Amino acid sequence: MSEKFEKIFIEITNFCGLDCSFCTPKKQVKKLMPLEDFKKVTQKVSPYTKLCALHILGDPLSVKNLSQYLQIAQSYNLKLEITSSGFYLEDNIDLLLNTPCIHQINISLMSALYQSKAVNLKEYFQPILRLCKMHQELKSEKFINLRLWNLDKNFNPPALNTEVYNLLKRYFAFRETSALKIRLNYKIFLHQARCFEWANVDSTISYKKGFCYGGIKQLGILCDGRVVPCCFDTKGIINLGNILEESLEEILQKQRIKSLVQGFKDNNLVELLCQSCSYPQYLASKSPCRN
Repeated sequence: MSEKFEKIFIEITNFCGLDCSFCTPKKQVKKLMPLEDFKKVTQKVSPYTKLCALHILGDPLSVKNLSQYLQIAQSYNLKLEITSSGFYLEDNIDLLLNTPCIHQINISLMSALYQSKAVNLKEYFQPILRLCKMHQELKSEKFINLRLWNLDKNFNPPALNTEVYNLLKRYFAFRETSALKIRLNYKIFLHQARCFEWANVDSTISYKKGFCYGGIKQLGILCDGRVVPCCFDTKGIINLGNILEESLEEILQKQRIKSLVQGFKDNNLVELLCQSCSYPQYLASKSPCRN
């Protein structure tokens, strides 16, 4: 069958070990998708996409046997995106750069800026810069995106970004910091975007109109196999079914996802979680905060 989704998010763990002030306020009990379940998931999604991201809420680099997950994904010819806080990077640099199926490595620099306890940024950046150095030495074709998604609504950076810019300038030759995408070196970029507020069904904000790619170009799978329309549904509020118990084709034929998708196409937000999510506003402004 032809590929349906541009990207499917597979959460192999919901654990990150951090306490970022911008993250979803209520986290669930630590979970890990067993290898046998991951194999079932990859087997079922491989006909529907060629690109998977191994996160929804957690940090995949925190998984001790990550190499085994990567081998399974590679056996099903899946390209992978790895998104990490950077705090578990030290022991995974070789693995990331030498695993053929990894297409892109994203480091969320905001993770170091918004902790309850101050982080030594020079120490934090050491493994990140080693990753970039080895990437260049290997002449790697993988993309590395250093993400600063904390700009205000007018795309202005907060003052705490200054130290990050200064550290990067010591290593990379660039001057401009106001651009949203800055080329630091071959296939290495500083990517900036506005900050994102997590969708909260208890919020007083309610949007009725909007378009989203959830369920259309993207799909998410939580640690326990629950299928959700996007990577913002970390708690499985829009539970479309369980891929460990059903085929993806069966799940996609259910009325709930059909109504969700048709609503987006008609510019209507039919789910309560979607009505409390500002991501459609990012799409409308052509400056999405997350991919």
